[in-house]
Amino acid sequence: MTTSSAVSFRGLGKSFADKNGAPVTALENITFDVPEGQIFGVVGTSGAGKSTLLRMINGLEKPTTGVVETLGNDMSVMSLKGLRGLRREVSMVFQHFNLVGSKTVAENVAMPLILSKVPKAQITQRVTEVLELVGLADRADHKPSQLSGGQRQRVGIARSLVTNPKVLLCDEPTSALDPLTTSQILDLLVSINESLNLTIVIITHQMDVISRIADSVAVLEDGKLLEIGPVEEIFAQPQQLLTRRFVNTVIPQEPPEDLGPHAIRVVYSHGAARTLLQDLNAQGLKAQLAAATDAKLRRTSVGAMVLELDSEADAQRALGALAGAEHLDATLVKGATRG
Repeated sequence: MTTSSAVSFRGLGKSFADKNGAPVTALENITFDVPEGQIFGVVGTSGAGKSTLLRMINGLEKPTTGVVETLGNDMSVMSLKGLRGLRREVSMVFQHFNLVGSKTVAENVAMPLILSKVPKAQITQRVTEVLELVGLADRADHKPSQLSGGQRQRVGIARSLVTNPKVLLCDEPTSALDPLTTSQILDLLVSINESLNLTIVIITHQMDVISRIADSVAVLEDGKLLEIGPVEEIFAQPQQLLTRRFVNTVIPQEPPEDLGPHAIRVVYSHGAARTLLQDLNAQGLKAQLAAATDAKLRRTSVGAMVLELDSEADAQRALGALAGAEHLDATLVKGATRG
């Protein structure tokens, strides 16, 4: 994975006019980079500005202030011809598939190449390649109505890949799918990212989607960037209230209600807590496991456990024993005895 940026936002702002002509801020002072080759997640509640941000990347929306650079191109100064060319390198996967019901799977996938006047033989070859890539080679002559929701989304992904893009934009691609199909589509996106070294930007309101496939994540609220970083860091140590609420849907943050007075919470990644109880017991600390959760991320895992100790002194000793441990952070549970 390289450190070059596929997309850069610098002081990005976007305002719209409401029905009375008054300005409404959709995005405000957004600055961050999307590294090449990553799956980069953008998460936020409805109205946070996620879709507007995504549409900035391929020039469907122009910034009011600031700069968006996609594959090294300043999107605000590109000509229409330049934008058309760039959009062959920056494809989009939609939430509701956007397939033409009267056309076959192969015809739907071929549409971007047909519009670009690619020779028919090349179109046939490329359509066959991408249908094999998404596991639909045997559905080429079917109509969308003959496919499941997951298969229709695979057709949408194949259509987005047919132009050999460098960046794939995914607009809530699994929100209309059931959990099992969602898992299959996410696995497909990971496979595409790894086999093609394709940069993927995915927007979602589902933190479990981020946990499954993303390398990095940006959290938006009311058009502002709240938090950004590697997924394992955001899950292990969410700093903002909204981020903690999102993470809580995957790794519950609140301790048990019947917790004793001397408890610590341990957040860990990379398997750092595998022998934690044994290690504490070896130091004469009787730690009882009160609660534990664990989430498998794309490249590692993050978890949290709450441990009850017999006394205030033991809780403080446990914190001291764990201080400085790699990939592990221990704190007193709120309400526990403090020294």
